[in-house]
Amino acid sequence: MTLTVYKFEVIEGQEWIFPIDDDDYEFFSAMDGRVIRDWSAPAMKLDTTDRTYSDFPWLGEHVPILKKPALDALAPVLAKYGQLLPVQGEEAWLFNATTVLDALDPDQSRIVYFDNGDILDIERSVFRKEVIGSTEIFKLPMRASAVYVTDGFVEQVRNAGLRGVSFAPVWTYGKE
Repeated sequence: MTLTVYKFEVIEGQEWIFPIDDDDYEFFSAMDGRVIRDWSAPAMKLDTTDRTYSDFPWLGEHVPILKKPALDALAPVLAKYGQLLPVQGEEAWLFNATTVLDALDPDQSRIVYFDNGDILDIERSVFRKEVIGSTEIFKLPMRASAVYVTDGFVEQVRNAGLRGVSFAPVWTYGKE
């Protein structure tokens, strides 16, 4: 059985969404998988100028943003792996992935580190399949981790007919 792990991927020309207050970018980068109990919804603004409609307007691979069609189609599966939090200013929700797996194989992956030992970039990902198991959505235990999804989630997105969302495969485990 194969298992493919993906990251959300920006599509050229798709809608973007931005926080009104630039200080919120730091908040989004610091989301590390913890449940947010005192949510103070940031004010956001869609950039639709000369852009293609997206059910997942782009903020970054670490913080998926969903419009109502994506929320309606995916809320049950997303709720198993994190929180759906409303934003202000747009009818959109932020997905805070709270499932954190130490699934990256550091010996097999190609990782660039900061001087302090924190991960700067993952140039080639190799995951430990046994750690992922049947998990469909997760983050790694590092600052600004991408949200990773597996085949089952990607299939649900495709079956729901959602528009303006793409996934980049980052690792595939071959046939057993």
